[in-house]
Amino acid sequence: MLLFCLGGTVIGIPAVWALRQTVEASRGASSPDAAVNSYLMALGYNAEEGLLPILLDDEQQHLLAAWRSYRSAMDSTIPPPAKLDFGSVTVGPIDNDRADVIVHVSAIWWHANGTALSYRSEEHPWRFVTRKDGGWQVAEVSAPRWCGDYVRLDACA
Repeated sequence: MLLFCLGGTVIGIPAVWALRQTVEASRGASSPDAAVNSYLMALGYNAEEGLLPILLDDEQQHLLAAWRSYRSAMDSTIPPPAKLDFGSVTVGPIDNDRADVIVHVSAIWWHANGTALSYRSEEHPWRFVTRKDGGWQVAEVSAPRWCGDYVRLDACA
């Protein structure tokens, strides 16, 4: 009986720790730029799963609807882009657990057989407001228009 109880404690403590780490990790990213990176990666690769933890809880439904709408516009392009590319990230000062982030983003289309780059759009700045609530989350997104900025209006279906 003592061995069982001791074993339960040994097993129980790591299980509680892992659960706590998972709950805390599900509330955001480790930094403002990491939250923005996750958002853009999800958008670029059309991978909605895992997006909710980096969206501010109070704004999740609005942000998710905007994300889906933008992704739909991307998918309406003939052909749709292969991915989004972003490099230059500027994180503003952190004030009251809030930080503005600016990222320059371009879209990439691959050649039909996937062997060579066919086209890269001009870079456009995206502006994000991130907030820290356990972890860093995206609270607002200001993105350039897909149809009209990244691609010509007549390229959108």
